[in-house]
Amino acid sequence: MEFREFQKTKRIAWVDNCKAFAISLVALGHMQSIYVVNEIIFSFAMPVFFFLSGYTFERSANAPFVELLRKKFKSLIIPYVGFSAVLFVFWFFVRRNFGMSYQTDATVTDVLSQILCGVNSDFFVTPLWFLTCLFVTEIFFWSLLRLRKQWVALSIILLLFVFGIYYWVYMDSRHFPHLFWNVDQTCFYLYFLAVGFMVSKRGIVEKLFCSLKRNIAVILGLSVVFALSFVARENTLIVWQILLLQALMCNASLFAFVVICKMIPENKVLNFVGQNTLVILALHMMVQSVLRGILFKFFHMAPDGIESSLGLSGLLTLVTLAILVPVILLINRFVPWLAGKKVKSS
Repeated sequence: MEFREFQKTKRIAWVDNCKAFAISLVALGHMQSIYVVNEIIFSFAMPVFFFLSGYTFERSANAPFVELLRKKFKSLIIPYVGFSAVLFVFWFFVRRNFGMSYQTDATVTDVLSQILCGVNSDFFVTPLWFLTCLFVTEIFFWSLLRLRKQWVALSIILLLFVFGIYYWVYMDSRHFPHLFWNVDQTCFYLYFLAVGFMVSKRGIVEKLFCSLKRNIAVILGLSVVFALSFVARENTLIVWQILLLQALMCNASLFAFVVICKMIPENKVLNFVGQNTLVILALHMMVQSVLRGILFKFFHMAPDGIESSLGLSGLLTLVTLAILVPVILLINRFVPWLAGKKVKSS
């Protein structure tokens, strides 16, 4: 038990690996628009962050409600407000003057309303929705843990997951709106946070994924499940089948990704990226906008040409991460609270 508690207080290499690769893939997903690539990336790239939040949620789960609120307010809401201010300035002076029509047509009132609602938006707050959604999801999960009967909590999580995955799959085609602070997406992501919490409590990752042969077999098996589910989903119009296959895709890709990251040795670069995903999440699309503008202005490369090239998009993703390194160092040094980190006492 003492070792278990010690293990929870130190950084876990595979968790940093997961966060580093996931945020890099999110940035890649926002740089290109190849259908199959994005279907693979976004089947697990955001769910894995909720999974990891659940995996490290044990201390928060045992905290009093007021302490939990204070902690999550500092680590999620303050960064949301701070980075929203940064992105508002960027939008006001750059994107609304030089962006695409759906960005330039927005008014100041539209943007401020978007910040207040804390939801996803093409013209402003796209990367920051995660912070408000995670805040709501963790508070709700903490409340479910207080229920005396676990089967009631489990039933609520599964029922909300069914509703959430339906909302998630059909949001664009049926023009479903995002609800305040992403309550709609909380229904979907609550499941992954709960799975991460359960996996942590039972030590599943450490117990099961500790053999090279077993890990490779698991990765191959889950990859087959994902591929078959994807092909079947593309060839059916029955709603319940689409939802079931999408759920299989998300779970298979998530666990395959976790196993792959578990196999990768600890690395200083991955540790650095994994420990600073919040800054990358908040600012990567701003940097990408500037890079697209430079390529268009000086090299006459249209956005469609960039988004259709996986190689170029991958290169620009690496450039984006490299540009953000000094930004991360400056934030960590002078305003760590902006990234949800504790201010070190001198």
